[in-house]
Amino acid sequence: MKLFHSTIVKILSIIVILSLMPALFITWQRHQVETQARTVEMVYDYDNILGRAAVEKTTADDLFELYRNSGITSLALYDETPQKLMDRGDIRLVSGSTMRSTMFTNSEIHEECTYIQPANKKNGAVIFSEFKTAIMENFRKEDFRVLTLNGVETIEVKVNYQNFVDMPLGIFPSQVQDISDKGFYVVLRPKNRPHITKEIVDNFLKSVDVSSKVSAVLFTGKEVLGVNTEWSTYLTSELNKRHIPIVLIEAQNQLGFEPQQGILNVAKQSNYENVRLYAMSKEELIKLSQTEAASRFYISDVERNIRMNLFPSYKDAKNGQTLSETNASYIRMVRERLENHGFSIGKASILESYYPNKTVRAFVMIGAVALSTLTLLFLIPGLVSWGSWIFSIGILVTQGLYWGTSSALPLQLLAMSVAVCTPVIVVTLFMEYCLRKKEEAYIRYGWGRILLEGILSLWISGLVVLLCANFVASLLGDIRFFLEILYFRGVKLTFVLPVIFISLIYIQKFPVFKKAVTTDSEFISFVKEFCNIPIKMGLLLLMGILAVTGFIFVGRSGNNGAPVPQFEVQLRRFLEMVMYARPREKEFLFGHPAILMVLISYYKKWPQLLHYLFILAFTIGQGSIIETFAHMRSPYILSLIRGFDGLIAGTGIMILALFATIVLLRITKFFGGKYES
Repeated sequence: MKLFHSTIVKILSIIVILSLMPALFITWQRHQVETQARTVEMVYDYDNILGRAAVEKTTADDLFELYRNSGITSLALYDETPQKLMDRGDIRLVSGSTMRSTMFTNSEIHEECTYIQPANKKNGAVIFSEFKTAIMENFRKEDFRVLTLNGVETIEVKVNYQNFVDMPLGIFPSQVQDISDKGFYVVLRPKNRPHITKEIVDNFLKSVDVSSKVSAVLFTGKEVLGVNTEWSTYLTSELNKRHIPIVLIEAQNQLGFEPQQGILNVAKQSNYENVRLYAMSKEELIKLSQTEAASRFYISDVERNIRMNLFPSYKDAKNGQTLSETNASYIRMVRERLENHGFSIGKASILESYYPNKTVRAFVMIGAVALSTLTLLFLIPGLVSWGSWIFSIGILVTQGLYWGTSSALPLQLLAMSVAVCTPVIVVTLFMEYCLRKKEEAYIRYGWGRILLEGILSLWISGLVVLLCANFVASLLGDIRFFLEILYFRGVKLTFVLPVIFISLIYIQKFPVFKKAVTTDSEFISFVKEFCNIPIKMGLLLLMGILAVTGFIFVGRSGNNGAPVPQFEVQLRRFLEMVMYARPREKEFLFGHPAILMVLISYYKKWPQLLHYLFILAFTIGQGSIIETFAHMRSPYILSLIRGFDGLIAGTGIMILALFATIVLLRITKFFGGKYES
């Protein structure tokens, strides 16, 4: 093709190669940031442990020891409520009517009120004092009073008993201290309250300051503490001074975070020194075996830079164990697998608030524009004379947005463009390679030579894609993308557009209707001829198969994909056990072996349609490699090894595909001969 010898294509190719240097530099820096954050914090609910002790005929201290040995490093502490304090025996809570019935001669008792008295236990006086402070925070002065009944200090609150028992009262410092004394870190889980004041925030900070083992703050509910007020900023500032991170809960679809109003503002005010947490709902947990539940947590830590796990509890015990032993069992599996993978268990690591040098990233952007321009010229060769103008305009627009605004949009657009264009360029070059061998292509190559050529083609193509993936990894290589405050846009397009583009390039190179398309008029004729194809039952069947394949291909992409069948789940778990990073099925089972089938169909003069479909499959496999790097929450080295593991597994499947093809051809030849005779 003359296009490959044009000056602009050579210049653009050189620019792409040169801009790989700054891209590799940024990804190396990113890798350093990620390797310094390898400690995972394991969190369980403090109240759950206290609630199970009596039921399981054991002590709370024994259960604390059980969970500590399983790998739990931290306990989550929620706002206290009158009901929880009463259940633990920390206070006596009595309705006014009940109090009146036992002390009917006392005229100070009012039936519409609720009465609180300290429990007769070791820390009863301390908790009662904290309870009194909480009442002062949450009620007007005229709505409560302190009195003495039968010689016992009592708090009277003008509130209905049923409405009062579940009211959040804040986190008590004594409970924070109790968890610390047991040797655990404390993850505080405050809930926002209406009409919040500085006094409420300051009292929360007193709970933070009671122990140096408070490791993080994880807001409960749909709002951060103090949302839409100045006190949210004040709280964040105070936590920053204490180097206590605010936790971001990963969304169920693994894209962004669970909706909490104000959390993104808080993250920005924290300079993105936050921790990503994985939590599974109890409803989801009860559907899973202990092994599968452990795998979910393990994978989230390894593959998505999660550094805090919040473990739910099963509803029912399993395998003859108590419920606590059942929970401790799957938690222990997570700890053991993480430690075997090189992680530490302790206080959660915080990713450095990393941003690459702006000038270095600007050079990467120039390379991405050059890559995109090359693809456009391959797609529409008639634009080659305008190539320098297209390239220049692309630079002016993207650099103008980059330097003139604080928007990440130019980075996201270029990253998507690279993810779309890279497989198109690689497969186009492979098709050009096939065309240059046209004279010798139809000579009967031996199967061994075809296999060797397929393996070499796969690895060369794969290595080129892995190199170009550094453009995506570096363009989006800063802390906002690592935490998924911002994320890659256009996942579905990165699967669909390469298939469309390579189809348009394919008809320019290969004679689909006995002639390749090289001009506008020929393209119009091609469209007319395509639309006039007779619809037969076989064609309808083929279209149905392609439609189902397309649905699976596109529907399974992204974070809200189609469901995964159980046999595939088992395959994934097996691959996770035997390989450092599980390769994608669409690569090693589908896309990578297709390159061998492209060569076989070309050399053996199979129908053109089969050759085209194998080209599409090959494109899908190459696109999947680079799309892996669009998941910025995944460590760079894991994405890189995943790509290599896919090439290794794809090579193995390619060998099996060759044997299957040989067997199928021999069977066909045998029965064909029988039919003719």
